[in-house]
Amino acid sequence: MRKIAILGGGAAGLCCACALAQTAGDCTQVTVFEQNDRVGKKLLTTGNGRCNLTNLAAKPDAYPAAVRDFAAPALTRFSPESTIAFFERLSLFTYADDAGRVYPLSNQAAGVLDALRLEAARLGVVFSCESPVTALQPSQNGFVVNDRRFDAVVLAFGGKAAVRDYPGEPLLRQLGLPLTKTAPGLCKLQSADPMLRALKGLRARAALTLLIDGEEAATEQGELQFADGALSGIALMDLSSVYARAAMKKEVQAAVAVDFVPTLPLDALRGVLTDIVRRGQREKCEDLLSGLLVKKLGVALLKRADLRPDAPTKTLTNTQIDALCQVCKNCVFSVTGSGSFRDAQMTVGGLAQQGFDPATLESRQYKNLYAIGELLDVDGPCGGFNLQWAFASARLCAAAIAEKLL
Repeated sequence: MRKIAILGGGAAGLCCACALAQTAGDCTQVTVFEQNDRVGKKLLTTGNGRCNLTNLAAKPDAYPAAVRDFAAPALTRFSPESTIAFFERLSLFTYADDAGRVYPLSNQAAGVLDALRLEAARLGVVFSCESPVTALQPSQNGFVVNDRRFDAVVLAFGGKAAVRDYPGEPLLRQLGLPLTKTAPGLCKLQSADPMLRALKGLRARAALTLLIDGEEAATEQGELQFADGALSGIALMDLSSVYARAAMKKEVQAAVAVDFVPTLPLDALRGVLTDIVRRGQREKCEDLLSGLLVKKLGVALLKRADLRPDAPTKTLTNTQIDALCQVCKNCVFSVTGSGSFRDAQMTVGGLAQQGFDPATLESRQYKNLYAIGELLDVDGPCGGFNLQWAFASARLCAAAIAEKLL
């Protein structure tokens, strides 16, 4: 009987355990080591407790260029449709929303965790909870985990995001595995712009452009949320991962340019506001943008354009209207840094791609040592793409172990 250790009982680790046990049957003993008192704690918080477990658009081209080639074998072989079918075989059924985000029918992350946990238990997987891994050493074509020998080990520690204690890095460094720098991903971006405090808690639909050293680095469209000293929201969080990769390489000057009226070109917006002023439909400037934006945001943009909210609209000149339009279409917020790992949804960076075979996820340095999920230097956009990578990489790894050892 082959003994396989999976170090980490998160989404990737549990999926790998199930896939291995399904393939190997009575030929293996799979043990999952988890430092917490139970497996899957972090999985319960994903998707605001609903667990957005994949996305119908989670194909290789949807991932950042920096990770696309490495992730492609897993994402191609185990597509979103394959992930949905995998969970259906575990009696977990799903639906997709208009954006392609896939959720359990129950809208409860606990249902996803139960499907994995119960299947693993049914197949004889051993859960060794409250068992932090303190020693990992290669030995006789296998590895010793703490004081127990295994024929193969799967590293599934996950990333640093949203966890109190991260045990993985010291062990990885002891083995000499190549690591990249890491940074919080899918998180807030910090800014000292005073406009943020006035708009704290407000949400707006907008088009966002991330500027790195004055050059356009990425664009997103969707919800922007204002916090005191930070920008947030789904569209902004996707830009935060692009910022993180750039900032890990060198010191950068970054900013986010916001188009608050993306449905109207600049000339069309100028025409709309000029017409409102000409017809006298709004007496005061504070009401000029009320048909386009939330009043609080409109007032903040007026001030940004050096216009008095209490001024009569009839006093506005064409130059002032043009200045207001420019601010509405291109309001630039400087970026001073990213949020913390505590507030992030995933980790940018990790185990370096060149250290692992993308076709099997086996270490190039150590035979029978594998890595999966967020621990590797792979990240995707918000909306199920990172869990899709977790499940696809887990199943690719399980298939490779089964083919090699069984």
